[in-house]
Amino acid sequence: MSIVEVLKSFGLSDYEARALATLLSKGALNAREISELSGIPRTSVYDVMNNLKTKGLVEEFGKPIKFKALSKDELISNFTRKTAENLELLREELSKLKTEEVEIVKLYRGKSVLEKLEELVSSSKKEIVALVSFIKPEIKDILAKANCKLIIISENPEELKGETYKLEYKGEKFAKDVSHGLFVFDNSKFFAIFLNDVSIGVVGESESLVQFTKLMIETLLRELREKTTQSS
Repeated sequence: MSIVEVLKSFGLSDYEARALATLLSKGALNAREISELSGIPRTSVYDVMNNLKTKGLVEEFGKPIKFKALSKDELISNFTRKTAENLELLREELSKLKTEEVEIVKLYRGKSVLEKLEELVSSSKKEIVALVSFIKPEIKDILAKANCKLIIISENPEELKGETYKLEYKGEKFAKDVSHGLFVFDNSKFFAIFLNDVSIGVVGESESLVQFTKLMIETLLRELREKTTQSS
């Protein structure tokens, strides 16, 4: 998964993701340089940069105007805060729906996130499917205790037993102290997790959400299996 695709997963458009990735890689640039290096049409660059400034991801300075991305730590903090806000908004909106499926969606914070993950792993009897950006040591220790089939896609699936696939990043990787991902347990429960300075987890059992989560993972899993077959 390229840095552009990762950035798009945080809600950026293709042009916004390409422009930000270019600035992260090359440093401060003017509009012409951004256009040439990213492939964004020159006529669209200023609109794209204005959008990124509004989202608090880039700054402009000097005459003629140049643009630069915020530091990596500031970007991670920005995405962390926005993710937390979106999850809180999701929780509030879901709580307004009076359906049985929504009632079993729960939000976890802090140390209870890993405690819940450990509970879900230990209670799984058939299969755990996971897509995790980077498996932190505490997550690896929990997954290593699984007593069922493991299917793991991650940047560092090494040392875990089961069907594992390595995510290939084209370009710069995110910091290894950040871990976000999706899990499906026994095809009956899903768990969305985000671990950084803010630890958040969302658990649910509704069939539609479980199947949607599994579909997201299996789309990538199918591609990785095909690559493995072709290379063997």
